[in-house]
Amino acid sequence: MTAVPVAIQVTRYACPHCARSRAKKAATVEHIARCWHNPDNRTCKTCVHFDPGGDACGCEPGCNWGSSGPVGPSCNATGQDLDFDQLPVTNCPKWEATS
Repeated sequence: MTAVPVAIQVTRYACPHCARSRAKKAATVEHIARCWHNPDNRTCKTCVHFDPGGDACGCEPGCNWGSSGPVGPSCNATGQDLDFDQLPVTNCPKWEATS
């Protein structure tokens, strides 16, 4: 007897604002409430003032390899450098939606 693969259907729940998905609906609902790309959260990444940073080596925005100083993400409204290893700024009073 030869073993034959069996097809199964899997349900996942995806965030409508980014590429994240999860097996549990409740976990996805919690993610959406804090997603950096959700405009309702008024975070830096959805703001017209967001600057992803320079491109010192040509690989991606925000990369500062080989630069003489920081060229990472910043806010053009506040002049503040942003650290996305920490939680993003939310509900900023200077937030404006991107078009």
